[in-house]
Amino acid sequence: MSDQAWINRLLDEAGTPLEDDDAGLVIDLVIDTVAVAAGARQRRVGAAGLDAAAMSPLPNGVAHVWAGAGATTPMQAAFLNGTAAEALDYQEVMIDGRNNGHAAVVIVPALIALAQDRGIAGPRLVQALNIAFVANLVLLRALGRGHRAGTVGFRTTSLGAPIAAALGGGYLLGLSRGQTAHAVAIAAAALPAGLLAAMSPLNGSYSDDKDVAIGLGAQHAVQSILLAEAGATGPASPITGHRGWLASYGFDTARPEILAETLPERAVRSYAIKRYPANFGCQAVIRAALALRDQTAIDDIDEVRIRVKTSSAQSLSTKKIVNHLAARFSLAYAVASALARGRCVLDDFEPPALNDPIVLKLIDRCTIEGDADLEAIHQDRGVFPGHVSIRRTDGSEIEAGFEGPWDGVSEAERSAGLTAKLHDLLGNEGTTIAAELRRIGEKDGLQALNAALNRLSTGGAVVAA
Repeated sequence: MSDQAWINRLLDEAGTPLEDDDAGLVIDLVIDTVAVAAGARQRRVGAAGLDAAAMSPLPNGVAHVWAGAGATTPMQAAFLNGTAAEALDYQEVMIDGRNNGHAAVVIVPALIALAQDRGIAGPRLVQALNIAFVANLVLLRALGRGHRAGTVGFRTTSLGAPIAAALGGGYLLGLSRGQTAHAVAIAAAALPAGLLAAMSPLNGSYSDDKDVAIGLGAQHAVQSILLAEAGATGPASPITGHRGWLASYGFDTARPEILAETLPERAVRSYAIKRYPANFGCQAVIRAALALRDQTAIDDIDEVRIRVKTSSAQSLSTKKIVNHLAARFSLAYAVASALARGRCVLDDFEPPALNDPIVLKLIDRCTIEGDADLEAIHQDRGVFPGHVSIRRTDGSEIEAGFEGPWDGVSEAERSAGLTAKLHDLLGNEGTTIAAELRRIGEKDGLQALNAALNRLSTGGAVVAA
């Protein structure tokens, strides 16, 4: 299948009305992304504490900086909001056997910035967001995991989501099919592909470029769309062609034929919202630790065994907690903190919690085991299973395990979990902002969008609501 034919098929699908619950899931991803980004900027976590100063003075515009001062142009807003959305590592994850990675942290900042700039909301905005999520899923299925295997470390989110956002943005702005294809081509060919060097326990740096890579991806998507709208062109076969995206980043796992397969139904269901403010590979063991918390006293714990898929046992193995990011990417810290505190909230990953002697003592009692069977489950279905076993000082043992943070959880519990997350991020205002954002797909969606983002602005109302 040619790149243009693939893009045309997605654009044909984009105009199809969504099931109400799927539209609701798209909007949940918007709410989650906005709240995570705003929470990070309010707390000045990671690059969200530095990025605005680095771009000062910001040009005037109507696209909000979430929980920042005022509004700016779409490109600057996409960068700042994308950077902040990544900073807490509290963002969604795509769950699929062929690949994982984030998408909303790029797609939502890019398309919301364009929507505000052009005055577009309602069903078209929700459809544009949805088709971008579909495109990202298909692209990453075709790519496979070779781009982050062995000593290779390209950031999955940097590779797929900017291209998907360019396609969704082309639909949002009503570009022609040729212009949208050029937006996709520019996004793919000029991609600012981030590296995973900061996430390697062997390097131990856990640095702010992780956040900046995502902001640059969102900015790049917007810039690619605007360039194509202005008449700029890209290569004819940027995805499947010689020296194209799949050939350059797919290594030995690329399968271009996946692009020709039937588009996945209800693709937005492949994106999982995080329950806890840590890497997704830590989510199941945090839940397991919390389930065991009431069954034993902290002083009675002799050893904690954490069993996860083999790749997580390597990438999340650090016990040296140098900053908040190291803590979020540490299985030992995540489990020890949950056991010590009986909770997992934002404050647990910030000073002075990182230096809690009770947690540090428990970390020393943690061992991490890579399980090939759990890795096989992950490779098959994309889930992140995890188990925690505790041996007490009297020799008795207790154990709990889950396939993920929401495994077996009812819809009511999921809703309550998202509400609790919004409160942790934004306090009492989280409920009001979420209610306004839930209306973005309606006739007065633009008014609702601006009202919600005005509420987050530290510079007062900057867009008429």
